[in-house]
Amino acid sequence: MDKIIWLSALTYFLLIALLIFSYYISKGLSRMIVSFIGIAALVLLTWTLIDNKIMDYQDANIGLGLVFFLVWIITFFMFLFALIMLFRSKRQG
Repeated sequence: MDKIIWLSALTYFLLIALLIFSYYISKGLSRMIVSFIGIAALVLLTWTLIDNKIMDYQDANIGLGLVFFLVWIITFFMFLFALIMLFRSKRQG
């Protein structure tokens, strides 16, 4: 299989897992913010992958690389947020 398919599948899996994990740990406004950011990252990645599939570019696709970089940064910060919320909830309860 193509490398982009494996990278996309891994990114989707991590984002969805972190989105579900963060949703159940956080409460109130932080739950809405995390949900919005996670869904926005999924939509951005999906839009870019569909555009890449439809518009079969012959040159280097820098936009696709930048989107993957941005989505991985968002995933990293969502992971940090989930860890902070997990430690905070364990300390309070």
